[in-house]
Order: sequence, then C-alpha cells, then structure tokens
Amino acid sequence: MPDIVVVGGGIIGTACAYELGRAGASVTLLEKDELAAGASGRNLGYLDTSKDEVLAPLARRSLERYAEVAADPPTPFFLDREPLGTLAVTIDEDEVGDLRAWVEEARAVGVDAERVDEARDLEPALSPDVLEAYLMHEGHRVDPLALTVCFGALARGAGAAILHHTPARRLVQRGDRVAGVVTDDAVLEADVVVLAAGPWSPAVARPIGLSLPIASARGWLVHAMPEQPPIRHWIQSGARRLHAGELRYADAPGPLSLTLREFGDAAETREVSPMIQPAPDGSVLTGTSREPSFAADPLDLNVPRMVAASAARLVPALAEAPVLATWSGVRPVSPDERPLLGMVREGLFVATGHGAEGVILGAASAEHLAALVLGTEPPFDPAPFDPMRFD
Repeated sequence: MPDIVVVGGGIIGTACAYELGRAGASVTLLEKDELAAGASGRNLGYLDTSKDEVLAPLARRSLERYAEVAADPPTPFFLDREPLGTLAVTIDEDEVGDLRAWVEEARAVGVDAERVDEARDLEPALSPDVLEAYLMHEGHRVDPLALTVCFGALARGAGAAILHHTPARRLVQRGDRVAGVVTDDAVLEADVVVLAAGPWSPAVARPIGLSLPIASARGWLVHAMPEQPPIRHWIQSGARRLHAGELRYADAPGPLSLTLREFGDAAETREVSPMIQPAPDGSVLTGTSREPSFAADPLDLNVPRMVAASAARLVPALAEAPVLATWSGVRPVSPDERPLLGMVREGLFVATGHGAEGVILGAASAEHLAALVLGTEPPFDPAPFDPMRFD
C-alpha cells in the first residue's frame, strides 16, 4: 500500500484520509489551521439532492454514508434522522418561472416535490406576498464542523496521522513525478499526494507549473435568535439560485474571476439567494451568498446585511430577531460547478472544486477519489470529474 499525504483538513480531505486509511494506505493529513477551519465549518449544513443529474448520485451516497457514521460516531455530530422538508417559495413575479424550472429539475433527479396552494398554512410566519410554493420532501440538517471533525477522528482510527497548523509550503517534484510535500518542519516523502485544499489548492499546485481552474467564492451566513422559532421547514426563495444587485434575479451567477481593470473598477458582483434554517437550538441561520474572494479576510459587512434583509423580507417575523453573529467561508468553484477528482500529474491527485456542495458531496467524493488512487473500480463514472476535462 502507498504512503499518501493528503493536503487539506476540510470535509473532503478528512473523508479522503479516512477512506484511504481504512483501505490500508499509510496516510498523513496536513491542515494549515485546524480541521473545518474553512468553508467545511462555515456553511448552513444543508444536505439535499444536487439538482445536477451527474452530482445527484454522489449527494445521495454521501447522505447514506453520514447516516451510517452517525449510528456509531467516534465523536458526536448532529444529523436529522428524517428530512425536515424544504419549502421553496417566491414573492417576486419574475421568479415564478425559475421556481417552476427548479422544481422540474428536482423531480428529474428523484425528489418528491408537491405544489402547495397555501404556503402559510404550513408556515404562518411567511410573507403574505408569497405567489407560489412547493414542498420538497428532502433537506437534512447537519453540523458541518462537527461532521468534519468526526471524519478526522475516523481517519485517525484508521491509522492516519493528522498534523494541525502545518501548511503545505510546496510540492516536491522529481522528474515528472510529484514525490512529497515540503512543510516548515520537514520534507514528507510520499508515493501519492492528494490535494484537497479547497480554494487554496491552485496556490499549492502553481509552483510546479500546474494551473487548476478553480475560482474562490465567499459565502456569508447570519445567525439570529428569535424569541420563538418562527419556522419548522427549510425555507428557500425562488430557485435557490443567486441574485445580483439589489436582490434582483440574475440569469446566471456573476463572474468570480476578474481582470485587473475590472478589479480596479470595483466590478465584483455580490449575489444573494435567501435560504433560512430553523436550527435545533431554536436559533435561525440564514444565507446564502456568493462573491469573488481575493482576500483572506472579508473587508466589510455589506453582503451579510443583504442576507439579513432578504431573510426579513421572506419571513417578516425574523425582522426583530437579535443578530448573534455573522461569518463566511470561501468555496472552490470549477468552471462547470462540478468537482475535480482525479490525477493531474504522476503522483498527484486533486479533490476540489465542489463549490457550495462540499459537505453535500463529501463522503461520496472521497470514496471515488480513494478508488482512483488505489487503482480499484471507482463507484461513479470518472469522466465528468476528470480534472483535465477543461484542457
């Protein structure tokens, strides 16, 4: 069995370390901060079926895998036993067509979705301006940070070594083969390196002349505590696609890559698509958003303010709920919004580019990547995830 270094301690990296370790490989995982420090611990924790027919099987398998782990976890994490249900609504006339298209996409991948004539019978706190609504019989809540830490514990139980606060400074290359990773403390020799560092993966690959087509997208959440929980289902506005400008629908997400001129002209797009989660403790989490991320730390709170305003518009009962906190995570996005899973150089595999669906697709992505690394039959067709498909 090979010696493998996994770079990245998010849900993808920890799950890869576990799958490789339990198959018998000798695994060392490097994390530059602590486990789940990035987007894996900074998201809504929403598990649904991806509306992309290629990704839907990975989402279903990942949920099955999380439920298996939850039955006897080495460290605790919250996961709904049954789906909470997702109520997709629109309060804007120009979103009705998009909502209907979204519902058809959901049905096409096997999601049970029914038209609801009176949405406020299900959720009285909804805005009276709701024009159309559909109840989707899916939507599990999970604590994404605790889930990632749990997979780290599983990896350790399978024999993996996990090194925190150990950034991968550079890949070691001998001839055409990647043969290890440089850290501050040592050079770690490896038969295989798995690069699962999310939006930081391109920076690790670039010094050896490898360009990964991954853009960085920041997403914001706002956490509030109403006096009484106002909703029982997941609530999403429209097609849960991103909105541009002043919460106005955009036919397609704005660009995540900008030229120097565009960046200098402050041409970044800031997009918001309201989604609200009733948290198990009675609080409320609301998102989601997407904007290009060019800095390690966010510089202003304009986007989370947009998130808060859109949530209050959708559920007016939330308008007076005290804000507890806001936070953001940076997601790795590929050109076709599907992950990159596979070999890019001899000795180097990548597992990144999951966008906003890292947790949704995490466990299945790790099973697939481990099979590719170890030369066994992968559980899914490799072609849609081939990292070289954009060449």
